[in-house]
Amino acid sequence: MAIFKRIDHVVIATEDLEDAAAKWERNLGLEVTERVGRPLGSGFKVARLPVGDAFLELVQPLAAEGRFAEQFSERGEGLFSVSIEVDDLDAAVAHLRASGARVSPPEPGIWPNTRVARINQASAHGVSIQLIERR
Repeated sequence: MAIFKRIDHVVIATEDLEDAAAKWERNLGLEVTERVGRPLGSGFKVARLPVGDAFLELVQPLAAEGRFAEQFSERGEGLFSVSIEVDDLDAAVAHLRASGARVSPPEPGIWPNTRVARINQASAHGVSIQLIERR
């Protein structure tokens, strides 16, 4: 059984969610199907644009503090992270840690019935990877 199933979604950071959503729709025909403001009390808002069986997640910071805001101020707009779906988040985290990767503890995701963990960029050649379990 494979631990890692598929690319679930790709996160794109933006300074202006409405402008970014309009450009994705105008240029590529991708439409927002869901929006969430301050999920789990966070300092950002999100728009979801389906692409096949995955989606793009546009994210705009709303606060100057917090994990996303700090990373956004360092990295700016553009590709932010890749989210990979797993069947069993705890098993995936244990597997990666046993292989020497640094992985955050699982926590609730912003989408209903999800949990996530993040692989440290140093363990993924500078790529920000989030693991997501859907229940």
